[in-house]
Amino acid sequence: MEKSSNSVTLIAYAQYSNNRHLQFETRQRRPACPISTDSNVLFVVALDMELRDYLTMYWRQRWLIVTMVVVATLTTYLVASTRPVQSGVSTSFAVNRVNREITPDYQFDGYYALQAADLFAQTVVSWFSTPAILQEIYQEANLDPASKSIDTLPSRFHVKKYSAQNIVVRFTERTPQRAEQVAVAMNTVLTERTEQLNQTADNKSLFALVATKPVVADAKPNPWLFSAAAAVVGLGLALLTAAGRQYLRA
Repeated sequence: MEKSSNSVTLIAYAQYSNNRHLQFETRQRRPACPISTDSNVLFVVALDMELRDYLTMYWRQRWLIVTMVVVATLTTYLVASTRPVQSGVSTSFAVNRVNREITPDYQFDGYYALQAADLFAQTVVSWFSTPAILQEIYQEANLDPASKSIDTLPSRFHVKKYSAQNIVVRFTERTPQRAEQVAVAMNTVLTERTEQLNQTADNKSLFALVATKPVVADAKPNPWLFSAAAAVVGLGLALLTAAGRQYLRA
């Protein structure tokens, strides 16, 4: 190896070859930013397998990889295609502050009424995480909730408060008839609880819930979207399986 006035970096590579013996080679490289003209830095990098070795390993097990991807994709497509069509429901509730006491004082353009409605809307959202209230809704609809655990009912409803006075509720049911019955019973139960929860001195409710007409539509998963996701996941698992087999063989 020829020496120069500039610093020289020696890099030793440990390569894992196909015959399972370590081969070392030393290459000469000039550093991009030399620290000094008299210093030599030795880096030892251990490489178990290079990129071409990985490609060779996966190519030898290509049938395993292809089989796992195809099986995962076809299975997901068949399950998503044969799944029964359910009915999705979307409805919203508006929280209004009512029966406010009339005073000669300045009302700040209804600012405090809006703040009170915002706080009560959070209470309404919390009702959908309470199994007892959801059970009451199904009893009002004369339906069996068919809940297997205490967390089954709350997981059916997706509730989001989009603003201080607007709450959107979405859920799915097996048939359109059940979906409409649950939506009607939900409006009845929530309205009754709203009237009983906060009242004035003369037994008048402070808030009112105004429900919109529920929208019912078929809710069926997209088989192509689920199949694409399954193909990606299956490919990852197939590559891990192939690498594991190669590791066990070594």
